[in-house]
Amino acid sequence: MNRIFRVIWNDALALWTVASELGRGHARSTSATQGVALLAATLLAAASLPASAACTTDTNANAVNCTGNQGTTVGTGAATTPGVSVTVTSGATVDTGNSSGISVGDQAAIVIQNGGIVQNNAASGGASPYPGIGANTIEVNNNSTITIDAGGSVAASGSGGNSEAINPLGSGNIITNNGAISSAHTAIWFQANSGSNTVVNTGSIVAGAGTNSTTTTVIGASGTMAVDFTNKGSLVGSLAFAGGSDVLRWYTGATITGNISGGAGADLLTLNSDNGASDTFAPRSLTGFETLVNNSGTWKFNVALAPAGITSTTVLGGTLILGADNSAYAGSMTVGSGGVLQSSAQFAPATITDNGLVRFAQPDNATYSGLLSGTGGIEKTGTGTLTLIGDQTFTGLTTVSAGTLQLGNGGTTGSIVGNILNNATLAINRSNALTLSGTISGTGSLVKEGASATTLTAANSYSGGTALKQGRLNVGNSLALGTGALAMDNGTTLGFAADGLNLANAIVLTGSDDPVIDTGSFSAALSGNISGSGFITKLGSGTLTLSGANSYTGATDVAEGTLRAGASGTFSAASAHTVESGATLDLAGFSQTVASLANSGTVSLVGTAPGTTLTVTGAYAGNNGVLRLGTFLGDSNSVSDRLVLDGASASASGRTSVQITQLGGLGALTTGNGIEVISARNGATTTAQTTKDAFSLAGGHVDAGAYEYRLHAADASGAGENWYLRSTTTATVSTGTPATGAGVSTGGTGTTGPITVQVPTYRAEVPLLSALPSQVRQMDLAMIGNLHQRIGDDDVKAGGPASTGTERRAWGRVIATDIDIRQQGTVSPHSKGNVKGFQAGTDLFATSNWRAGVYVGQLDGRVRVNGFASGIANLAVGSNDLRSQYLGAYGTWTADSDFYADAVLQAGRHRYTIEPLSTSRGAGKGDSLMASIEVGQAFALGESGWKIEPQLQLIHQHLGLDNIAISGANVRQDSNDGWIARIGVRLKGEMATALGTLQPYGRFNLYKASSGADVVRFVGPAATTDVTGRTGSTVSELAGGLTLALNQTTSIYGEVGKLWASGGAMDVKTSLQGSLGLRMKW
Repeated sequence: MNRIFRVIWNDALALWTVASELGRGHARSTSATQGVALLAATLLAAASLPASAACTTDTNANAVNCTGNQGTTVGTGAATTPGVSVTVTSGATVDTGNSSGISVGDQAAIVIQNGGIVQNNAASGGASPYPGIGANTIEVNNNSTITIDAGGSVAASGSGGNSEAINPLGSGNIITNNGAISSAHTAIWFQANSGSNTVVNTGSIVAGAGTNSTTTTVIGASGTMAVDFTNKGSLVGSLAFAGGSDVLRWYTGATITGNISGGAGADLLTLNSDNGASDTFAPRSLTGFETLVNNSGTWKFNVALAPAGITSTTVLGGTLILGADNSAYAGSMTVGSGGVLQSSAQFAPATITDNGLVRFAQPDNATYSGLLSGTGGIEKTGTGTLTLIGDQTFTGLTTVSAGTLQLGNGGTTGSIVGNILNNATLAINRSNALTLSGTISGTGSLVKEGASATTLTAANSYSGGTALKQGRLNVGNSLALGTGALAMDNGTTLGFAADGLNLANAIVLTGSDDPVIDTGSFSAALSGNISGSGFITKLGSGTLTLSGANSYTGATDVAEGTLRAGASGTFSAASAHTVESGATLDLAGFSQTVASLANSGTVSLVGTAPGTTLTVTGAYAGNNGVLRLGTFLGDSNSVSDRLVLDGASASASGRTSVQITQLGGLGALTTGNGIEVISARNGATTTAQTTKDAFSLAGGHVDAGAYEYRLHAADASGAGENWYLRSTTTATVSTGTPATGAGVSTGGTGTTGPITVQVPTYRAEVPLLSALPSQVRQMDLAMIGNLHQRIGDDDVKAGGPASTGTERRAWGRVIATDIDIRQQGTVSPHSKGNVKGFQAGTDLFATSNWRAGVYVGQLDGRVRVNGFASGIANLAVGSNDLRSQYLGAYGTWTADSDFYADAVLQAGRHRYTIEPLSTSRGAGKGDSLMASIEVGQAFALGESGWKIEPQLQLIHQHLGLDNIAISGANVRQDSNDGWIARIGVRLKGEMATALGTLQPYGRFNLYKASSGADVVRFVGPAATTDVTGRTGSTVSELAGGLTLALNQTTSIYGEVGKLWASGGAMDVKTSLQGSLGLRMKW
């Protein structure tokens, strides 16, 4: 008996009731005391209680506390006051036999504390305040909570099949089990056909206890009842959900021995972990769940998704490991940003939306044909090979942690995008082109198989090397191959997909066949070392530069484009090199050694300075190829690139054209052997002592300064196998004069008779430029002419009827003359050609005795030149193309006594092109100024109408030709100023004809030009070469002409003449020259 209440029998109610100790005596029973009595009655079991009952009621708190052993039902089912709380304390036991243990109504709160026990042993038809449901150990109606603390237990061990350990009859109830729930039959049954209830289990729930069954229903329901079940503990038996939308929340550490059925409705299964632990979800079977969500923890899911009814799987967090075959799963599979899906290729679904990570754990070899999309990545683990044959679109990181990840199986598909972390092996096997634009990093290797081309475009850093087994590997970045070596098998190709790339990777040629390096149209470089026994073929029109210490022993075939050296000794000395037609082997100024060389294309040694050597220790075969050498073109001490044949097995054969590139020097006379360009050492041969045809100089000569250099086999005495450039040649001279002087060797033991001398080989431009000033002067002279050549005979004093002498005249003439000039000098040029043009002028002032005016004119000519060049006298060397334009002013005075004086000032502007026969043309310009004073006096010869007219003319000539740059030389032209004196006599007549007044004439002139020299100076940085052409000549002329006055205003005139050389340093002559003019008064 407690100190406040006592239990008494109430006859009116036919119940044991609880009465207050304070209410003894004669106090009246009020309505309040009657309510308390009723509450207490409804809280206690309907069965009779002994005076020492274990469960007592706190009416103020609407609570029942069970502290001892209770043998009757606590509560009255639905009639129990809502909101009541029932607590079974530690050590207390509610054991009601064939009746319900605790049966309350709505909003109840039941707590079974540690050590508390609620149990019954009801048979079928046991007593319960709720009719028709059997005697359940705990019964609640709606919105109630049942909490079983750790160490507490609820048990239904009777034989009644409808007597469960817990039976919520309504909805909204929450069962939290941290202790133990057991039942000989179903542990928890949800009675209602609709609504929802919640179970949270961290302890154990056993169904079929004592029957050795592992599949008895742990929970059951009917209708559309929905259950939210959280399991963190153990379940012995099966979960059978009804037709509602159920949720099963499964945590790491939780277990179940039976099946899980979601029933009908939209059911959700979530996998969770409170501490990120790992576990296996492996019920006996799983059915009826449409949605699976992995929230946390690492879960091995040993249930096939499709048979379980799952149509949507999401890995929001943690790791979901597929432990069953889901290759036929057609539902959605989504990996969230914090989730990991792990599977083998055999178990993986065909379609995955990957926004997190998909891990392929592959201990064996397998192929995945599915497709992954999204922003996430994948990881390959396990020692096996995973082959992806789908074109994947996921954009996250691909990680190869172990084994091999292979893209494609030899077909046209199998690709990924995004970056790759490769710490094992990344393999590619496609039959068509593939581009990997993401970066590849890590410690792993790349293996390329398949006949197709794979292109790497990113700056990669993987360090395990690259194995090119088949097909073609293109690089689009200098770091595309990472930092490891590239191993190239037979028949493979390394290609370049961008310009200016430099691969620093070492290259190993693994076989003995033909790997190819194809630059395409790009320039590329390989700065790593190339080793191995294979040989290399260079393809593509671009340039490949090598700069590593290469030691491969196979052949090198430059089939296309250019193979260039970027360092000395970079060409493998053990490799036999071949240069195909149209291709180039370019040393670029770096000396190299090769085992042999077959040259059908171009081999160039030229760098920025001469002195490069190409040493061939075996056969050199010139298959009409080109050998390009850089040479300082000076005297015999000049430095040149050289082809060196070294050793008794080294020999030159075939035909090779040697091209010389001038690297400094402006020409000089060589002495002795000349400049060595091809060397033979230690028994090597070059045909220099046999056919002398292994090498020839392109174009026959190379020009520098005033000289041309030619290629000579053997030394100056004809001995040896070397080849030399010389700017001299040998000439034989027959003379009785003792032979002396430098460069002269006698033909015998005496000092007289035929001797051989070394003569310079001037280039073709030397005679052309040496002859140029005289050619231009001759044109100037043809333009200025004399008074009667320009305007015909003046008719002021003639018998013409309309002669007034005050009319101004306009006049013009066409001119044609030959040029035939032989000059003495260094190269003795001989010019021969013709000049044509016109001259037109007008009087600006005219009186009876004075006339003054201006004229313009133009002459064009082409003059062929012979001279001393190439060591040959009077050699045809080319021609000069001339165009000169003139402006002149004149003033003429005539006296009544037939005396005249004529003064002219003429300026000329000159353009010319020198056109050597064997080299490129050059163009230049210049100007000239001439002044002439001419006088004459006519004397009548009786009454015959004829007169004789002595004449005198004095001309001063100034010519300035600008400097000109030609191939291999800068040329300064110092032309001589000079005087020309003409003395002559003219016999002229006058007669009337049917056409008009005719004035015929004939004349004889003697020209005397002053002596001097024109100097063509070939200028070098340290010295110059002067080529002198002497001037000064005596020339005779015989000419005839006429003037015909057609009427008072119009006259025609003309002249034909010829020049004869009559002495001097220049021989000047013509065949016929002439002019024809028209003069009109105005």
